[in-house]
Amino acid sequence: MSTQRMKADRYAQAILEAIVEQWQETLSSVADALAQGNTLAALNDSSAELDGRLAQLSKLVPAGASAEVQNFLNMLAQEGDLDLLDAVGVSLRSSLSDQAMPKEAEIVSAVELGEAEKEQLRQQLTAKHGDGLVFTFRVDPALMGGLRVRVGDSLIDHTVASRLTALREVIASTVR
Repeated sequence: MSTQRMKADRYAQAILEAIVEQWQETLSSVADALAQGNTLAALNDSSAELDGRLAQLSKLVPAGASAEVQNFLNMLAQEGDLDLLDAVGVSLRSSLSDQAMPKEAEIVSAVELGEAEKEQLRQQLTAKHGDGLVFTFRVDPALMGGLRVRVGDSLIDHTVASRLTALREVIASTVR
């Protein structure tokens, strides 16, 4: 990964963290205000006039909250889902931390790979899955040949052992 790309990624990550932090603070503040009074039930009451509920909600939103956050809160009030504010905050944190986590690329071979082969695999997997992969190379003689590559939830198994197992299953199913 180039130095400029790494710097750009760090800046982008800082922007995302700042936005999420701002949203979390506002959502948490509104959730706390709703918990202190008995206003949650009133704001989630779909039989009450919507304009009145939104006016009451706007009093709970901290000054300086972005229009996007206010619109989001209004939508939650319209849907009667203001009780989900804490869960939304947790999901925001989780989404950001999941997004920031590098993917692991595990390559298992039957024999030790040379540096040129490892570099070729790194390039191919980076082209397919993007930058930020953390590579782990292992040797497992039980594979008998070929490679098993796992990137995140994706598995590519081109090993002799897996092909023999598949062939054994085909033969066994036709003999029965």
